[in-house]
Amino acid sequence: MAKQPLPHTAIPTWSGFIYQGRVALYHILKQINAKTENEINELVVQMDSIEDFTILKSLATGGYIPITMHQVKAVKSSQYATYKEDFEQLEGKWTAIGSQTVEAFFHMATQNEKTKSEIELLHPKMKIYEYENNAESCSLNDIHVKIKEQIALGLQKHKIVGHNNPNTVQILSEILEKIISDKVIYIHALNHGGTSIRNAAYDNPIPLKNFLDAMRIDIASHVQDEVYFESKIRSNLNRYYQEFCLDFEEGQLSPELKTKMDKYSILFNSYAPIAFKEFLQNIRPHKSISYENLQQYTDLSLNEDEMKDCFYQILMNIKESNGGDGIGWVCSESKQYFPTSIDYSNSESSKKNVSERIIKTALNKMVDVPFNSDYLITSECNVDNLEAYANNVNHVNHVDTGEAESETKITQWKKVSLIDLETAKKKLND
Repeated sequence: MAKQPLPHTAIPTWSGFIYQGRVALYHILKQINAKTENEINELVVQMDSIEDFTILKSLATGGYIPITMHQVKAVKSSQYATYKEDFEQLEGKWTAIGSQTVEAFFHMATQNEKTKSEIELLHPKMKIYEYENNAESCSLNDIHVKIKEQIALGLQKHKIVGHNNPNTVQILSEILEKIISDKVIYIHALNHGGTSIRNAAYDNPIPLKNFLDAMRIDIASHVQDEVYFESKIRSNLNRYYQEFCLDFEEGQLSPELKTKMDKYSILFNSYAPIAFKEFLQNIRPHKSISYENLQQYTDLSLNEDEMKDCFYQILMNIKESNGGDGIGWVCSESKQYFPTSIDYSNSESSKKNVSERIIKTALNKMVDVPFNSDYLITSECNVDNLEAYANNVNHVNHVDTGEAESETKITQWKKVSLIDLETAKKKLND
């Protein structure tokens, strides 16, 4: 691909990716609904390269030229000062492109104190992106609704069945979002392997034709199996993380904290299916992880409050994990600690309930102690001796994998303690 001048690559931050990806998908669908199929075939979208996302047109001579460049800001602040530097940065990138035909758009999740006209008067080289009904911003929750509206319109325009079927539209929204998320994960994997994020992103655009083709699949034949439900769990995991980050006011999270948390999220997204299921089971030792069908997915999949109020809080409040790419810590006494999503209180009844559930899960699923941990970190529950509290474990009918193996695993679990976040912080952050 013939490269255009690249003044500055977009800085890849996973905390903004879910909103950024959905905004990109929304704009892509707008293009699909506004253009002919031949015009659509000439366009590609580029993630995290010239800007957060960029629409480019193919040239008859080869390569692409940028048509529109888009910067996305997913923060709650309505203050103009919060965005001023970003507005100027977008203007600088537009100038460096050196083409008057390229349009630069800025997307906001929160309505600004200044109007679109006022901002564009101060920053004439860029435009504030407008949504339906002249809206100058679109929240994380609203963008998903708008995507589904555009999918329904696209199905009608291109004479594809299902525009009036909410289930079809919902499944298509998941399929289309996955096209973007898979590409971004691939780009980050290339970056992890040594390719610069700039080159990896620039050289891996997504043809808009791919999205239209995906809208034409036979939904009736789209099997809702473990692969499907795994993709939904991954999507939820990312959404919970995005919302967790957005709950903080501008300036509350330092660049160092953002970078640390982004590394974790990139890691979780990089897990292959088996490793991903092991990760889920390790952070939820009190519940069996299974999502082979809708019933299991509904009953046993991730819990939003556990992830936001416990697991992500643990990762945020404790220093970066020991051992590079994994998660977990080692204290000065050489004890191993591992984060969980256990958000039980520290009452006696809670200690008993969570201890019994951990031992039952270990018996039924033959779960290994995550990274041979001595302590599992919880939101506030402390248990020195799981066996002492789990006094009903003998009534469990567990999988017969051999008496010696079973006894070994249970013995390992009985040696594990639960420790609350505040106590763990003191031991690990000193």
